[in-house]
Amino acid sequence: MSVRRTTEIGDTELFIGVQRSDMEAFSLLYHQYWHPLFSFANKLLRSYDDAQDIVQTVFLSIWERRDAIVIQQSIESYLHQAVRFQSLKKLESILSSPEQIDRIQEELLPAFNDILHRLQEQDLVKQLEKEISGLPPRTREIFLLSRQYKLSIAEIALKLGISEQTVKNQLHIALKALRHSIAVMLIIDLVTIP
Repeated sequence: MSVRRTTEIGDTELFIGVQRSDMEAFSLLYHQYWHPLFSFANKLLRSYDDAQDIVQTVFLSIWERRDAIVIQQSIESYLHQAVRFQSLKKLESILSSPEQIDRIQEELLPAFNDILHRLQEQDLVKQLEKEISGLPPRTREIFLLSRQYKLSIAEIALKLGISEQTVKNQLHIALKALRHSIAVMLIIDLVTIP
């Protein structure tokens, strides 16, 4: 193959040169695609060293099997598919190693527990809302004015035209019922934890 600049030589012509054991064609193909393939592998693997290894492996494989390779799409597409395949194999081997499984568990377990905790809090909030809606209407109204709207006992009494003692009594009834419901929910949660 005559020496020409990479941009002047088409991929197909380069690959034909590689199949004929032309080291210059192989070198041109390698230098033309090394960086984009490395970037692609590095995005998949998030490891500079592993990405370099993958690209080297792909090009080595191409050279070793050069006379047997049949490319039915573009050279670029073939190379990207080969790098993707090798990267996925590498990820699979990394993720199946005991050390990696332990590391993933250590990293993900706190996040999982945090999500689980939030879901349990949401369940508790839903259950409390259900319990509050089950309170007698006047008790519920006083409880919501106190807790949701942050009104004082005196403000609630004035707003509803009732005595402060009645407000205190109704809040006591509401809190007692809700404490009981929360205690029951916590006991059920403790009993059902595997």
